[in-house]
Amino acid sequence: MSKISKRVSKHLIARQQRTTRLEAFGRALDAGILESQLLGETEHSGVVWNLAAETAALFSGDVDKDRKLIRSLLEASSRKRKQIERKLESGDQDAFNMDEEDGADETVIVASTESTGNAAGHSDTLPEAGGESEPPAKLTGKSGGPIPGEGTAANFSSQKLAALRGHVLSIVAGFASAPKVTEVAAALLLARAIERDEHGLDRLLSIMKRGKSIVAVQVPVRDFERHFGYLLEDGLALPFHVSLEPIAEGPTLTGRFKALADTKPRKSFSCFGSASLKRYDDDDELRTIVSKRVLTAFKPLVICDERDRPLPARLVAVADMVISGSGIDASLIADALAICHNIPISRTWFLMTELDFEPGYLGIDDLAIAIRPGRSLTKIIAILTTLEAENRAMAEAKEDEEKEGRLGALLKRSGAKKREKYSGCFDIIEPVKELAAPEPGKGQTAKQSANPPTGKDHLFVERLAGYGDAQPWALDLKTDLEAFGNKKIAWSDLSSRLLLSGPPGTGKTTFARALCNTLGVPLIATSVARWLESSHLGDVLAAMNATFEHATRNAPCILFIDEVDNIGNRGSSDRPYDDYWSSLVNRMLELLDGATKTEGVIVVGATNRPDKIDPALLRSGRLEKHIVIPTPDTAALVKIIAHHLGSDLDAILNSSDVARSISRISSAGTLSEHSNTAIAGNGSDQLHGIKEGVLING
Repeated sequence: MSKISKRVSKHLIARQQRTTRLEAFGRALDAGILESQLLGETEHSGVVWNLAAETAALFSGDVDKDRKLIRSLLEASSRKRKQIERKLESGDQDAFNMDEEDGADETVIVASTESTGNAAGHSDTLPEAGGESEPPAKLTGKSGGPIPGEGTAANFSSQKLAALRGHVLSIVAGFASAPKVTEVAAALLLARAIERDEHGLDRLLSIMKRGKSIVAVQVPVRDFERHFGYLLEDGLALPFHVSLEPIAEGPTLTGRFKALADTKPRKSFSCFGSASLKRYDDDDELRTIVSKRVLTAFKPLVICDERDRPLPARLVAVADMVISGSGIDASLIADALAICHNIPISRTWFLMTELDFEPGYLGIDDLAIAIRPGRSLTKIIAILTTLEAENRAMAEAKEDEEKEGRLGALLKRSGAKKREKYSGCFDIIEPVKELAAPEPGKGQTAKQSANPPTGKDHLFVERLAGYGDAQPWALDLKTDLEAFGNKKIAWSDLSSRLLLSGPPGTGKTTFARALCNTLGVPLIATSVARWLESSHLGDVLAAMNATFEHATRNAPCILFIDEVDNIGNRGSSDRPYDDYWSSLVNRMLELLDGATKTEGVIVVGATNRPDKIDPALLRSGRLEKHIVIPTPDTAALVKIIAHHLGSDLDAILNSSDVARSISRISSAGTLSEHSNTAIAGNGSDQLHGIKEGVLING
């Protein structure tokens, strides 16, 4: 410990010891041993302690005998006080008349030789010097007067009375409690923090003389802030008692939400603690606090932070002085044990060295838990070791959690940027709902009902023609999807992987759009050609990943991959850079396997050349269902033409030239029949102004 640290800690510990002595003198006053005389108008101006005239003659000058006597008087006073408290708690209004009721004018005081504590202050009593039992000395007297034959204080000379006074005050001071472990630890941490600045003490004293000083104290020890606040409020850190008031919304350093108010004269300080720092972590909010509260404060401000992180730069800049400390180490524990338990520092150091105990995660309350009256040094260190291990584990777990959080946020931002970069490699098409048929005579006219809003794709699988087995597959999937939504079947029981093949223009893309509307789920449409636009292998693989990731996040949905044959075969000898293409196939296999495990993702691939696809892509769990879409036959063509003509079909059929031509062929009836079928209902399969998503996708 340095010279400055010793000076500060000695001062702080001395203030704590003085407080405990005054408490002991107060108990002696209640017991009739001492009497007090104020030097000023209040007790805060100073007090002179003298022997009480009624009991002065009871003391012999022998240390052991007088200690027994004082202990007996203190214990009798304590019992009397507890009896009064119990009567008051029970609602007895005559509690203060207890002496007269009990005949207490005949007071009997028994000096017991039993001990419940020691001079170090573990309790209010001390052990016997020799440990031998002596017969109790009964001291009796009327109305608190001296024992006849023993003399009175008036018979003592002033010199003898002064010596007896010093003798009794010394014994009474021995009954003072030891300083609290929490107060000692907080004082030592504060002293060591001031020590770090060579001129810190002089600077602090100079700053505290100002009326509007701002001092920041940062000691990364759990519970330091609260106990530092107690030091200020109890007058143990400064030569006066302090009333702390939060400068912003939140608690004070001690956890109160308003200033402490009692009969003691206090100087008002503003404070800003860790809870407020967490609350106003945002830069703009902290800027407002500094500008509107800190800079306009009319009283001293104490900023205290026990978090293991740097103070905000704005608070460091506004503070007149920043006092930064360190954690609880072995030397501080040794000092605290020496002060509170009178245990030699060398003994504590030896035991901690033997046990290889190097604390770094202990808080002030942990010391209070371990350092208790009656415990041996070995047990104290063992408890501290257990608490250190527990705190270390919690701190490491929290650190890992924070790292994962930061990493997750970083990956999230990185993923967002990556998704934004590759968002152009696929399109998102939302399903449209079939319009309800208007009632006759209400709402739209017949002409209007045949013309749904433009700009919408109203294709449905139920109204397509010429798709062979693809249409029943889609309708079965619709039924199964509803059953899956009602938890009647598992996702693995659905046929959700399909490869569509057929000549160009047979409507593979149109089928995907119609499937989107029929199932009522979004369509994520892409193609291998769009993935390959980046050319660089890493970018191509990233585009593939981004597409499948988007489908997974938006399940249930349909992922439509056009021109899937462009990925090619592994080990194919008909194209160069085989390693490049093999990497694409392998990644496609991984992504399809992952999509299989994801509930709600329906994968539909389309190709004009199914023979060019790697066989592994067609195995179970991947694009396992293969449906070939043939070129449309005559019946399908009639429906297709009727679909595209829509409401113009009747006008064309009724025109003079066409009518004559149609009347000569039998197909006219068929065309009219199919046209009626096509426009039956609400006409929601009509398309106006849009040629995409038609039955023939040329």
